[in-house]
Amino acid sequence: MRSAILDRFVQKVAQIIQTEGAACFSLGVADNRLHPQAVISRRDGITRDSIGHVNIGADSAFGQAVDNALTQKGPVVLTDATRIDRLTVQPPVLVMPIIWERDPLESEEEPVQRPVGVLTLWAKRGGQYDEDDYKLAETLSGQAAALLVEEQLDEFDDIQAAFSTVPVGLMLVSPEDEILVANGAAIRVIGIDPLQGRSVQGVDYGEQLADLIEAVRGSPDGNAVAAYTSRENETFSASGQCTQDEQIIIAFTQNPFSTAAEELTGQVAHELRTPLTVIQGNLQTIDLMIEGGVQAEDQEIIQEFIDTALIQSARMFRLIAETLNISRIHAGKELELDVEEFDLVEALDLILNELEDYLMGHNLDVDAPDELMIEGDRGKIISIFDNYLKNAAKYSDTGTTIRVRVYEIGDDEVAIEVTDQGIGIPRDDLDKIGKEAGFRTDLSKDQAGGIGLGMVYTRRVTEAHGGRMEIESEVGVGSTFRSIIPKRQEQRQ
Repeated sequence: MRSAILDRFVQKVAQIIQTEGAACFSLGVADNRLHPQAVISRRDGITRDSIGHVNIGADSAFGQAVDNALTQKGPVVLTDATRIDRLTVQPPVLVMPIIWERDPLESEEEPVQRPVGVLTLWAKRGGQYDEDDYKLAETLSGQAAALLVEEQLDEFDDIQAAFSTVPVGLMLVSPEDEILVANGAAIRVIGIDPLQGRSVQGVDYGEQLADLIEAVRGSPDGNAVAAYTSRENETFSASGQCTQDEQIIIAFTQNPFSTAAEELTGQVAHELRTPLTVIQGNLQTIDLMIEGGVQAEDQEIIQEFIDTALIQSARMFRLIAETLNISRIHAGKELELDVEEFDLVEALDLILNELEDYLMGHNLDVDAPDELMIEGDRGKIISIFDNYLKNAAKYSDTGTTIRVRVYEIGDDEVAIEVTDQGIGIPRDDLDKIGKEAGFRTDLSKDQAGGIGLGMVYTRRVTEAHGGRMEIESEVGVGSTFRSIIPKRQEQRQ
């Protein structure tokens, strides 16, 4: 995992608490080790790549301090020079546990508290940590917890955390038919507690789960849906999906559901989590800094936190608006445009700033004029950039180049164009992209998740502006997505 947000976060932690070094480690539940995610060190040149994995509770002062901090759920301070993996950092060293917390979703449920990592600070300027430092570090570790859980959703321990946060019944079943994870809603459907660690055969009612699993494993695309009747004679819809690791995710809902709608809800929740986490963490930190008395040198840090929060709040607003517009499309309604004059290049700069983390693994080649004024729905046109760029990153390997072009076509049209070096699209499928809701090529299904609604929305937005969407692609070479739209909307009246 590599995140520019975590890198900037750790840098701000070092500035706020005034230390020479800071590091954020994630906790791997499977191997009980710390994995460095972001490191800043002003004096000794320590980087993320120079620190290896650290065993918790190992025969070292740092390993013991981490074990104590996670057990006590509180800070531990080391007063001597401390060895972290192969490197030595200067005292005092503060080890703060990073605990992910969630309030209960229902009255009978217990709150969730789960360690996800540690925040480590060293070489405090002035020589001692005080109560204000502990309070700040605790608040900052809360922000780190949200960031780490967001970044690690694909790992087993974070699947368990994610399962516990949704009202839909969810179970993760191993290739040997053992239940690895089950949330409270699944326990209520099956009627047996606990489910985790049991075999499917031991909890199956009328062999319904066995039949569903067999159908999933026998399906060409690894998916199957069936009705499920509980021991209380309630009827549910059960959906099974096979993962790349041959595990099976089973979802229960009381009403028949659309798989596309369920996946869309999950995607929206996942997309909204990152900006909300950043906004909440930035505001909490600013509040603490103001409470402790703002110094002249703090002004720049506070302004950067505010600027980032404003950018991410705009991102949330657009994501919500896009979701509502996708709902309109599914309902057969036309998109409504809020037309204004705006700078298309400024809109591109905005989305590139928002997607910095998402695109950081690729090389960006941007070709655009200094300014290009057009008329249109600014938010919806920004979504064209958003969907093209995310699509390019999703279906191309890290280290490859994504080229973005904005240019004029004659006197009346402009083009938004994104080219990737990805998997490409088979020739027979080109005409279906963005036209059929839920359509995805066999290549794209193998490469990444998703339900293909982003391209449907992008095509509708392009056409609502009187424009046209063009796709050029070669399998194994890459794709170019292009939206050509009029400069002026009155030309269409």
